[in-house]
Amino acid sequence: MKLRNVLVVVGLLLIQGAGCARPNAGGPRAGAPPLLVFNARVWTGNPSQPVADSFFVEDGRIREVGTGLGDDERIASVPGLRRMDANGARILPGLIDAHVHLIGGGLQLSRINLRDVPDRAAFVAAIAERGRATPKGEWILGGRWSTESWPDPAQPTREWIDAVTPDHPVLLSRMDGHGALANSVALKLAGIDAKGPADPLGGEIARDSATGERTGSRKDTAVDLVAARVPPPTDLELDLALKAAMAEAHRYGITSVHTMSAYAELAPIDRARDAGTLTLRVRFFISENDWRNYVDRAKAHRNDEFVRVCGFKQYADGSLGSRTAYMAEPFSDNPQEREDWRGLAREILLTEDGLLAMCKVADSNRFGSAVHAIGDKANQLVLNIYEVVKSKRPDWRINSYPQEHTPPPGGVLRIEHVQHLLAEDIKRLARLGVVASMQPLHKADDARYAEAAIGAERCKSSYAFRSLLDAGAHLAFGSDWPVVSINPFLGIHAAITALSLDGEVFVPEQKIKLEEALAAYTSGAAYAAGDELRLGQIAPGFAADFVILTNDILAMPPDAVRGVTVQSTYVDGRQVWPSP
Repeated sequence: MKLRNVLVVVGLLLIQGAGCARPNAGGPRAGAPPLLVFNARVWTGNPSQPVADSFFVEDGRIREVGTGLGDDERIASVPGLRRMDANGARILPGLIDAHVHLIGGGLQLSRINLRDVPDRAAFVAAIAERGRATPKGEWILGGRWSTESWPDPAQPTREWIDAVTPDHPVLLSRMDGHGALANSVALKLAGIDAKGPADPLGGEIARDSATGERTGSRKDTAVDLVAARVPPPTDLELDLALKAAMAEAHRYGITSVHTMSAYAELAPIDRARDAGTLTLRVRFFISENDWRNYVDRAKAHRNDEFVRVCGFKQYADGSLGSRTAYMAEPFSDNPQEREDWRGLAREILLTEDGLLAMCKVADSNRFGSAVHAIGDKANQLVLNIYEVVKSKRPDWRINSYPQEHTPPPGGVLRIEHVQHLLAEDIKRLARLGVVASMQPLHKADDARYAEAAIGAERCKSSYAFRSLLDAGAHLAFGSDWPVVSINPFLGIHAAITALSLDGEVFVPEQKIKLEEALAAYTSGAAYAAGDELRLGQIAPGFAADFVILTNDILAMPPDAVRGVTVQSTYVDGRQVWPSP
């Protein structure tokens, strides 16, 4: 029996089993009984009432927050009231991941993961093992490899893996998704050889300098030449990926995500919502090159509380690790034959009818724009475009839900990653009201090679959490899962300690305080999707999304924060993890 058929059978059993205990259609709120949580240590995220020991939930909303509500006879008399003694546990608002690839993360959970392999031998051995377990002819996918911390950081080539994958096409993404390795079988399927095709705009196909033969390594848009040959996942595989992704998010206390995804990935989320099995709030940014085809379709998801299209996502450049981030000056470690290399700017950034046109159309339809920009030059050019957009309407804030609020025109303007900035652009970003949507675990990851790539001076304005907050910028934190772990406590740890994955301190002047990091994962992330009136705080009128921790994040040394774990996660006052 083929692997895909096995997955279908297993998937049907899982979905049938899940249906027995599914919440009511419309999300967890429907039919939820009132709830009183007391004897807790509550960090509310609400500046006007930062701490409390109890709160009352009704119809999925927080109605009261305070001290001593557990003894309030008025609340105790509410019909059907559930009482939850938190036994002194630390409670936070539901955490919000402001940048994930939701379905991709769910799919990666069942694919080969090379994130932690220590060297070339282990890399090849892991792929060989997956090949032995995979039926002939089926693709081997996944990857998330990175060689920067290996004893020999040489980039992999198809020759490494051809001998152990003679019967399988292979496409393995680099850690950051801006590069990939394909074997010879996959290259042949894609029609790629020494004769062609040429590098696509915004991408690069690596070649052997002596023979001109393709090495199997490709960057940014060149990955699409092979990826186009991969069979798309079935509906069932997508549904299972979403189910796995929701469980992974909830076990880390995440109750809402902003996903940067192809439009087709909205379908499994819609199916789960309609079936009543969606327990995660999804804010969707459509990531499509031909974005014009999706404006009208996006409007159908404008006011759904659990699934809402917030805007459109585009790429301005690549990544630091693959040296495709678009920089104002050349990389410090360029080889001699490419000493002027400054990275790759995407076509949409450079064309007159490109990114600016998208931002204007999105804005006029009250949708936001989220643009991936990592290099300092890419960030500068995106800010130039946003400055034009904002000049057309100074009142740019959007709050499209609930419907009784009349929203101002326009949408949220976001830059995704914002990893490297020219010093003069930090205050400009804040002045324009642009959201800095950042992933602090990337700092810990990139710290292993950032100084070699761009030099110590440019690193001073990189991963500029402190400088951006001091300038008054809106900061939203996320993970970029599956690029790195979705665990927000790893991101918080990186933001407050400035420690790299190797345990070295990197750009310590940009570290921030614990409560500032928590705010970036709650109210800051809520703001980045226009949700600041309903999510990100334990406050009256807000959705009853909260997380109970097994240890107190506010009463531990900074280095211990990465070990924080979750006791339980609630959405609309209903427990969603562990599965009740």
